[in-house]
Amino acid sequence: MSISADVKRAHVGRLKAGGDLAEEVGRFLDRHGVRFGVVSIIGALAKAKLGSYHFGERVYKTFDIDHESEILHCTGNISTLDGKTFAHLHATLSGEDGRAFGGHVFPGCAIHVAECVVLEFAGEPPVRQDDPQTGLKLWPAES
Repeated sequence: MSISADVKRAHVGRLKAGGDLAEEVGRFLDRHGVRFGVVSIIGALAKAKLGSYHFGERVYKTFDIDHESEILHCTGNISTLDGKTFAHLHATLSGEDGRAFGGHVFPGCAIHVAECVVLEFAGEPPVRQDDPQTGLKLWPAES
């Protein structure tokens, strides 16, 4: 599957301090009626929960970052999952020692400050579906 889509609008804003990153991105998308697009975020977190998918076990393994960190880059795509708008987010963060760490964004990322840019695409969003090869909910594969 591949889709060509025009950029419909750009939405720029600051997410709520103290809120959860994934939840606040979801609220931002709902507030602006965005169902399809890409998102980019920079800022800082009070704490974070990230993870990576282990294909052999078909599970995400998460890790907690219990200190402040800079959001060097957080990016994601916006589509549909289980009938709802879903932002699939990945982040690269750094601590005060400058070391970087990253992964899939999970609930538990507390915002200090986060500036968000969303490019909304025209048209219908792709719908995530169960992928039997990976155990993930993914966009349909190219045929």
